[in-house]
Amino acid sequence: MSALGHLVWRALLAALCLLPLAVHAEVMADVDDASGAVVISGLEAGEVAAMLADPEIVSLRVSGIASERGTPVTLAKKNGALVVAPRFTLMPGMNYVVALGNKSYPVSLPEPIAPAPMVVAFAPSQSTIPANTLRLYLRFSQPMARGQLRGAVMLSDAGGRLVDRPFLSLETELWDPSQTRATLLLDPGRIKQGVGPNLTGGAPLQAGQSYRLTVTADMESAAGVPLGEVVTIAFRAGPSERRAVDPTDWHIVPPLAGSQVPLTIVFDRIMDSGAARHLIELMGPDGRPIRGMVRTDGGGWSLTPTRPWTEGLHHLVLAPDLEDVSGNSVGSAFDAEPGTIGASERPVILPLGIGN
Repeated sequence: MSALGHLVWRALLAALCLLPLAVHAEVMADVDDASGAVVISGLEAGEVAAMLADPEIVSLRVSGIASERGTPVTLAKKNGALVVAPRFTLMPGMNYVVALGNKSYPVSLPEPIAPAPMVVAFAPSQSTIPANTLRLYLRFSQPMARGQLRGAVMLSDAGGRLVDRPFLSLETELWDPSQTRATLLLDPGRIKQGVGPNLTGGAPLQAGQSYRLTVTADMESAAGVPLGEVVTIAFRAGPSERRAVDPTDWHIVPPLAGSQVPLTIVFDRIMDSGAARHLIELMGPDGRPIRGMVRTDGGGWSLTPTRPWTEGLHHLVLAPDLEDVSGNSVGSAFDAEPGTIGASERPVILPLGIGN
């Protein structure tokens, strides 16, 4: 085709793009979720043919950016529609414009819908916990927004009556750095015997009674998505635990040297699971920490080593901050009388032999 003929052909194509559509035809530009391509429906067959014959008159660019250059595209025809496939993936939340000659059509990609958060764990996980339990833990599947706990978490008895102000009112909520684990601190003043709040209001939990912890459906994640359903956790309050922690009361099951079966500890009470996970360590015969997988539900603790056990004398090291769920530590009870021996300020070290 001569140069003049080519110019005439381009002029005809451009003119075709400017022709008014039939009244019944509505041009729609949508993004195909599977392929990420822009599908333009409602074009006349001749218009689609014109675009395929001269792809340079088709462009795809970000809306609001004054530039003639857009993202590179390839064109195809599918079920009578024009398919504009960008070389690079279109970004969610951005607005685009697809230009067909002198006509433009907006294309929007909504932000992806964030999944609803879930309550994935509650601690203590046992069905019966001491009536003088100090802390309850809620773990969520994703980071949660701050400032909601007071209105979103409620404690009620078996009859559905709300427990009056069971949690200590703090100006700052207690979240871990990931904002996925919330600590609910039961009022220590009401739990500790003989002090003012305990004498006037009594303990939040009463031994022998059943309770329900309820998380409202409108509690939101950090992304602003609500739980969407009410979460209810049932438990029973058992006798209070007012003794100091004594590791000699634990049942320790040592593994055999050369194996990789876990070292297992069965506690004599429910320990704070978060504290037990981080504040119990095992040192090998060479004085170095034994690495491996730690598991605990507060009722027990286990360590599965990454390498087979070495024969010899090991040492179990308990940090002084280790507590049970009632705030009792090694050598000191939460309800200890003033002037009695306090909690240990040094780690407690227990020898542990591992042999064949």
